[in-house]
Amino acid sequence: MINFFIEVLKLENIIVLEYQENFADNLSSLAYGKILENNTNTHCYYENDTKKRKAFEHFMSSFNIDYDFISTSKIKKLTESAFLKNKLYINDNKIKKIINNKNPKNRIINLAHFRISDIDLISENIKNMIKFAKYDFLINYDILENIQNNQSIGLYISEKDIDKLDNKYIFEATKRLNKYIKQPKLYIFSRKKIKNINSYIKYEIVNLSDWREEFYFLTNCKHKIILNAKNSYSEGFWAAIINQKDYAINIFDKKLKPNKKYKNWIGI
Repeated sequence: MINFFIEVLKLENIIVLEYQENFADNLSSLAYGKILENNTNTHCYYENDTKKRKAFEHFMSSFNIDYDFISTSKIKKLTESAFLKNKLYINDNKIKKIINNKNPKNRIINLAHFRISDIDLISENIKNMIKFAKYDFLINYDILENIQNNQSIGLYISEKDIDKLDNKYIFEATKRLNKYIKQPKLYIFSRKKIKNINSYIKYEIVNLSDWREEFYFLTNCKHKIILNAKNSYSEGFWAAIINQKDYAINIFDKKLKPNKKYKNWIGI
């Protein structure tokens, strides 16, 4: 086994992706990992931590995603440079710089939130990878039918962000969408009760116990508001990417500063 790891180190540059707390942030990690593998001389792994791996595999079991694991403790012992300390945080460093380097050094990367400025790196293969492979979780067909038959706007709010909502942002986002869409309806997905929502348009709060059904319904909403909050951003972002239609309008916080304009993506 030790010889195997030595050979791995000789043959390729290794990037170890960190586990994230929720499945949508793990989608970001996987997407960036696939982009790096496709564009650079690297192979991406997830660290083989038993507890985290079990949770991760539960999240990923519903998607068509392949991924590898590697024991970071063994890698650390085998490398004199202790590359585990060489962390790259994607919010501070652009992935395109790594791609241009072509041959990045061994490192662990924290890829929690996919940058809007990197949308053009997302290929159709990556979009297809992050689509459900099975739908045995669907229960609330009446809600799904309403979403599909209305000018629906999806907004995901993590329970960790409820107490610090930017209601001004939500109000401005719904007001802007009301200009472009006739009779819009906002569907707010949250697993915890929300007391105060400041929306310009009619809304409905949807509480679902299964995260897969919640995410699937969110992707089926015709338009999206991507919340400007740490724990909610990734789910809204990937729902917008997966169901990206020509008519779809996606609202995001202009503070995220994409380096170019994307069709129907509106910063406020």
